Parts: sequence; C-alpha cells; structure tokens
Amino acid sequence: MSIIIEDGGLFSSFQDLGRKGYEHLGIIASGALDSLAHEIANRLVGNDKNEATLEMTHKMARIRFTEPTLIAITGAHFKAHVGDMSIYPSKLYRLEKGDVLTFTDHTKSTRAYLAVAGGFELDTWLGSTSTDMISKLGGFHGRTLKAGDEINMKRDYNERHHKLFENLEKSKKATWGVDGYTLSLNYLSDVIHVIKSKGAEDFTEATKKQFTTNEYKLTSKANRVGIVLDGVPIKAYYDDMPPHQAVKRGSIQVKRDGTPIILLNDHYTLGSYPQLGTVASYHISKISQKPQGAKLKFQYIDIEQAEKNLIKYDRWVNQLFHCIEFKMQEEMAKVVKS
Repeated sequence: MSIIIEDGGLFSSFQDLGRKGYEHLGIIASGALDSLAHEIANRLVGNDKNEATLEMTHKMARIRFTEPTLIAITGAHFKAHVGDMSIYPSKLYRLEKGDVLTFTDHTKSTRAYLAVAGGFELDTWLGSTSTDMISKLGGFHGRTLKAGDEINMKRDYNERHHKLFENLEKSKKATWGVDGYTLSLNYLSDVIHVIKSKGAEDFTEATKKQFTTNEYKLTSKANRVGIVLDGVPIKAYYDDMPPHQAVKRGSIQVKRDGTPIILLNDHYTLGSYPQLGTVASYHISKISQKPQGAKLKFQYIDIEQAEKNLIKYDRWVNQLFHCIEFKMQEEMAKVVKS
C-alpha cells in the first residue's frame, strides 16, 4: 500500500493547492506551481482537486508501486513507461504490484504531476499537505524525495475508484484523456500579461516600454521561489525605497543590476526590490512550465482587462473539467465483460 522511490529525481515534492491566508505571518503558500496540471491529474483518477500530487521538476523520479493503483501524470512533455506500456500525459492508467514508473526523456520537461487514486498519506500543516521546504513542514517530512523513501497511499477509495479499478483490470489504460492540442491553448503562447502595481511608478515610461518591447529568456536560475530572467537590464530607482515591501506570487522584481525576477509560490513574503508589476494569475501555470532558454514577451494590461481575461480563462477551464467529467460518466456506465 505504498510507493517506493528508487530515484528521487532532481526536485520532487508533494503539493496540493497550497496553504492560503498565512502570508501576513510570513508563512508561504507553497502549493503546485502549475495548479491546472495538478487539478487535471486529480480529476482523471477520481480524486478531490485538493488531494496532493507529486510535483517533479526537470529530472523525474523513478517510482515502484507495491500494490495496484490508478495513476495520471500531467504537465510537461515527457516520455515514460511501465514495463512495455508507454505512459502518456493526461491519461488514466491502472498499475499493478511491482510496476516501476520510469521517465526516459527529460529534454522538454519542466514539471510533471503524478496523482494516485485516493491520494497519499502525508503530513498536514495549517490545513495543507503541501511541502514547505523553508519551514521543513508538510508533505513528506517537509522535504524533497530521495532514493529509499516509502510513502503510503491512503487507499481512500470511493465508488468511482472501485469502478475504474474494475474497468481497467485487463486493458490497464482508459481510452480517453486530455489531448495536447486542447492544453496548448493555455501553455503555447510566450506572451505574459502584467498588471501594473504601485511600484511601477518607480520606473520611467521609457523603461516600462523597453520592458514590454524586448524579449527576456528564462535562465537556469529557476526554482519554486522564482525565475531569474536574462535580457536588456532594467533601470530602476533605488533611492528612498522602503526597506520592506509586500510581494506576492507573480510579482516582478528588479535587482540592482537590472535583472528581473518573477516570484513563484515559495516566494519570500517581503522584498526590498522595485516592482514592475504582477503577472496575471491565469498565466502563472504557463510560466511554471516554460523551460530554460524559453523567450517571454510581457504586455501590460489594466485591472478591467485582467478581470475579463480571468473570466474567459475560468470558462475555458470549466469546459475542460466538464469534458473530463463527461468522459468519466461514460466510463462509469460501461459494462465490463467477464
């Protein structure tokens, strides 16, 4: 009733949708960087959307399963297999006792999310099982995974899980899932929307125009705290800057050498660098999946436009989830021949 980590990969940790409401106390939210991929994985295996998934970065983990279970892996492009069976993104599979999940191609991968039916037994802190690497709490002992770790599965199965186990006993995989073309509508574009914050007043109009005219590349200096960009340096005013300013997920800070940084889920809660603005929430998942060397173009939008875009994004996501639910209902209606 567990998974055994044979290779922890580069940076693998358990994340749910985060622990919200504590940033004023200096506690980071954590949570899946690509929340859309996280939720798709859970929906495909019949879980609640906030059930923790295993977030794997760049080099994925190698995992052995000690009993049958249902899995789905979402997120970045990858090649994976279990024995002779290929594992494709955003599909539903049944694995058996002794099966080993291995990723064989990481060149295009950024982050992948593994969900298992019923979820994992993890440490809960402040209502969340997300791993807070700074406080070393939540998830699996508050840290990333390493070879030899054994994580129990909760086996908290509902009627839907039991039916999926039955339906996939012979075929081992469902005939449906989420295709890459559908998801490309969210991830493909390199344009990132930015909402001006009060801190944008610390930059000249010419500097802000330069920021939105030029391209910036993602560097290798990227983790769950943030992403350092490479491009034309940005000139900012540092005189009379307050020693501490509130920051949030998506804040774009500018270091003293003119380098922009996009903050992500594990960001510090106070900062002292000038801020160009905040990335629109609906583009955070896209940024989190961009590989090193990817080019980004930034576009300022106002609050009204951001709200309209967010409504469109939510509608698209809901349509996607409705499609998954429709296929799941069809799966539940199947009569399995003995």
